[in-house]
Amino acid sequence: FADREGNTVVGTYIDRAITGRTDHRPEFQRMIRDSGKRLWDAVIVYKLDRFSRNRYDTAIYKNKLKKNGVRVISATEAIMDGPEGIILESMLEGMAEYYSAELAQKTLRGMRESAYKCQVTGQVVFGYKSGPNKEYLINEAEAPAVKYIFEQYASGESMTDIAAGLNEKGYRTRNGNLFTGKVLNHILKNEKYIGVYRYQDIVSLDGIP
Repeated sequence: FADREGNTVVGTYIDRAITGRTDHRPEFQRMIRDSGKRLWDAVIVYKLDRFSRNRYDTAIYKNKLKKNGVRVISATEAIMDGPEGIILESMLEGMAEYYSAELAQKTLRGMRESAYKCQVTGQVVFGYKSGPNKEYLINEAEAPAVKYIFEQYASGESMTDIAAGLNEKGYRTRNGNLFTGKVLNHILKNEKYIGVYRYQDIVSLDGIP
């Protein structure tokens, strides 16, 4: 697009896997700061929703760029200059925010439906695994370590000694690291290990094996 329009790309700003619904994007903020250096005169985005999916943020940051003499150009949306372009751009930005909000709503509804079935909705804790229907299953390879932690703690062993015992037996965390007191404290306080399934306000006292 830049070549076709006779523009020269002098740099890129890429925030991977960060939603456009927020302005907490390191590269996005660097782009805004760099615009004050007057080193380039336009920002090219694939679509306007790549710039932002929040109308308030769009207005604020576009205004900052405008003050620095920088335009925002969409590579896939033909927006003409003049009054017609203003209304078209506003409509596109509004639709982007609408679809983003609608997707978030659908995702939340899907997560809650999964929660009512006591299915996995996030990261699976040590000792468990996700089944074919996203149900919680005991991870037989990790289960002995979990049992050892609770049994030793119940018998009065310190977390330091429990961690040392696990490490000596060759057990490691999901990340392949040695067990520490901090990791054990997290496990011992996690109610999933006594069968309690919890997602927001949805609670099942025997939802996990």
